[in-house]
Amino acid sequence: MLFDSIYVFICWAICTWYLPKINLVKSLGFKENQIRVLFSVKVLVGIGFMLFYQYYYDDRQNTDAFRFYDDGNILYNVFHSDPLTFFKILFGIEMQSAEVIASVDLMNNWYKEHLHGVFNDNMTIIRFNALVRFLSFDVYHIHTLAVNFLGFLGLAAMVNGVKNLGVNTRLTFLSILLFPGILFWSSGVLKESLLLFVMGYLILFSFRLAQQCNLKNGFGWLIFLLLGLTVKSYVAASIVIGFGLLMVAQKARLKATTLIVSYVSVISVIGFSLNRLLDLRIPFRIFQKQHDFINEVVANKPGSAFEIFVLEPNWWSLIQHAPHAFFNSLVRPFFWEVNSIVSLVASMEILLLITLIGISIFFRKKRNNQAVISISGLLISATVILVIVGWVTPVFGALVRYKIPALLLIILALNLIIDFKKNPFLNRWR
Repeated sequence: MLFDSIYVFICWAICTWYLPKINLVKSLGFKENQIRVLFSVKVLVGIGFMLFYQYYYDDRQNTDAFRFYDDGNILYNVFHSDPLTFFKILFGIEMQSAEVIASVDLMNNWYKEHLHGVFNDNMTIIRFNALVRFLSFDVYHIHTLAVNFLGFLGLAAMVNGVKNLGVNTRLTFLSILLFPGILFWSSGVLKESLLLFVMGYLILFSFRLAQQCNLKNGFGWLIFLLLGLTVKSYVAASIVIGFGLLMVAQKARLKATTLIVSYVSVISVIGFSLNRLLDLRIPFRIFQKQHDFINEVVANKPGSAFEIFVLEPNWWSLIQHAPHAFFNSLVRPFFWEVNSIVSLVASMEILLLITLIGISIFFRKKRNNQAVISISGLLISATVILVIVGWVTPVFGALVRYKIPALLLIILALNLIIDFKKNPFLNRWR
């Protein structure tokens, strides 16, 4: 225990020394000690996240805070017994070989019961934990430091992406870092923490690519898109859909409203066409995902389950229920639906989000065409995420976690809307 504490402290000291020296972080406008405090807050929340799940749920095998970490340890142990098999698993080579199958069968979470034709993101977080395990010596909170270091960089990259659009970089960073749900779910050893890193850089390179289409920006965008597809494929796809608007805007010199309506119409037609031509069976996959989720609710009877509409495997059913799905994701759970600490915090942060929206509208600034396009791109991506999550999720405990990427995009958009000069309190932060 003493070694664990000392080792964590040493690694924390290294991280807090180095982090403020990274250009993306320096450009946020904070003093070095302020960066160190903000990073430390995130790490402390990550430690609290682990303690919360350790004592509140007391079910290590089925708790995300531990189950991917434990499987990462199993994969790490494969390296000592069979290094070749370890690297095959790490890079996804010869995954049907007897040695690989025997090794992954030792894990409890390598396989998902239902995949629905998308990448199994369990594998990504397990591989990540196995790699960090080479440095952590089985000290859990070294993994907490690692994911928070990456997540902090992701947030910095995200803010740098919109830096040239007239935002207050410090307030923008604080608004997404300290928003309760984002802070809680992106500070633990979870997929969401890696997603924060990948999302941030994907958004950064999306804005850079829209401003300057060159090989460097294109390569960076492609790398983080591929990484995003391995962490949360539907989030990466949603960001591509939203930021496609920025790319089109560089070629089509139209008024923002005309361009947005045209883009949404064309992208919808393309989606329907690709689904048919490539036999993607998107409506069926979403229907099946909801069906499997509902069956799990019936079997396990989670306390935060709620009644949800039942989809049919066709486009009309998805379109018909899209408004309801969007509403569920954005504003639920209501106060009278709260039955846990997690649901209570989620319910309270809905009021916070509504307050932020009100402040942004009241202190809104006059926006040029580029700003309107950028805001619309962010909100299109957020809407796609919220609708997908709302279509398939009948459990508040999962809902409040899955919508975190959308909340990030919405808050980022609100910072593009607000005129900080109009508010004396906010103007002090300039």
